[in-house]
Amino acid sequence: MTKLPLEGIRVLELGELLAGPFVGTLLGEFGAEVIKVERPGGDVLRKFGPIVNGESMFWAVNARNKKSLVLDLGLPDGLAVLRDLMAECDVVINSLRPGTLEKWGLSEEVIKCKFPGTIVVYASAFGRSGPYSNKGGYDPVAQGFSGLSYLTGEQDGPPMRAGGSIPVCDFMTGVAGALGAVLALFARQRADGGGADGQSVDIALYDVAFRMTAPLLSYLDLAGETLNRNGNHSLGGAPTGHFPTQDGSWVCVSVQNNAQFRSLCGVIGREDWLTDARFQNLDNRTKHRDQICEGFSRWAAGQTREDLIRTFDDAGLVAGTINSIDEMASDPHLAERGYHWSDDPVLGQYRAPDVIPRLSETPGDIRCAAPALGADTLEILQSVLKYSVEQCQALRAAGVHGDVSCQSAKTGTF
Repeated sequence: MTKLPLEGIRVLELGELLAGPFVGTLLGEFGAEVIKVERPGGDVLRKFGPIVNGESMFWAVNARNKKSLVLDLGLPDGLAVLRDLMAECDVVINSLRPGTLEKWGLSEEVIKCKFPGTIVVYASAFGRSGPYSNKGGYDPVAQGFSGLSYLTGEQDGPPMRAGGSIPVCDFMTGVAGALGAVLALFARQRADGGGADGQSVDIALYDVAFRMTAPLLSYLDLAGETLNRNGNHSLGGAPTGHFPTQDGSWVCVSVQNNAQFRSLCGVIGREDWLTDARFQNLDNRTKHRDQICEGFSRWAAGQTREDLIRTFDDAGLVAGTINSIDEMASDPHLAERGYHWSDDPVLGQYRAPDVIPRLSETPGDIRCAAPALGADTLEILQSVLKYSVEQCQALRAAGVHGDVSCQSAKTGTF
């Protein structure tokens, strides 16, 4: 069996919902042992979004390949266990509210001193510096602060949250945080010093959205102009956007360069546009895109979605479907490259996303289902920390790990 890229790396995950924990998800899918610390009530992600048989589908999909350890970190003995765990881990993911670790006596300076090889990924709303660094926040706050919400929506409508109810900044923060962790592990491996070269990784939820909107701030600096909401249009070109078709479906279209525009004119029978001075280059077409989009919309309304996409494909143009979730369920491309069937003893059979990115020689995998609350508590205390049975019993009696017993993690076919 091929050794996974992060096999032998142990990760301690502190935090709830999605941003920080998604860092752990990605590291776990490529072989890391991920120990998720949960408060006695459990991560709120367990009850986030649509629920089936008492379990959140966001939890089932995003907590796979993890071990659940319940600790009451409000108790001194709980914090003592946490410190012992830090000594055994290569990476610590911290998406607790800013200042929480410091309140527990685990500042960055203390961690560097006591655990010099440890890499700490700090995931927060506003990052670890700046006047807002102590503020908490969720995906909508990050989207609003970064300008992403301001730019999302129709021109004459209110600002909208990109992705609707899907927390896109959380997921993107997870990707960036996982990249930071891997880069820090790589730097530690290359450095002299026998593996004692840990460092911190600082990623904010707004960082990933601002990385996308930042060129518009640069444009403001140079041109003095602020870009506003513009519906589903691209930054340039025409026609661009979402268009309804004859069969009640929708397509997304983006026509950019001169060659594409010429092909489009032939496809929809608007050769007159080729000699119209308003449409002779990309800048002009962008300025007059409303007229182009109006004409294209009339043509699209007379086509079925399938016919429109086939016509575009034949002409070397780009159009795509706008799928509902039930349409995705029957898409042949997604069936071949997108998901696999999971057989869960509680949930039953369902489709779950494949591991990405796809590595040709050392691909990631899914080794176990999302754990039951505290399922791995005793195993971690005994096998990782080498606590005796008596120590574990004493911690349980003190309420440090709640009322969990030596449960077994769910098993299934993946």
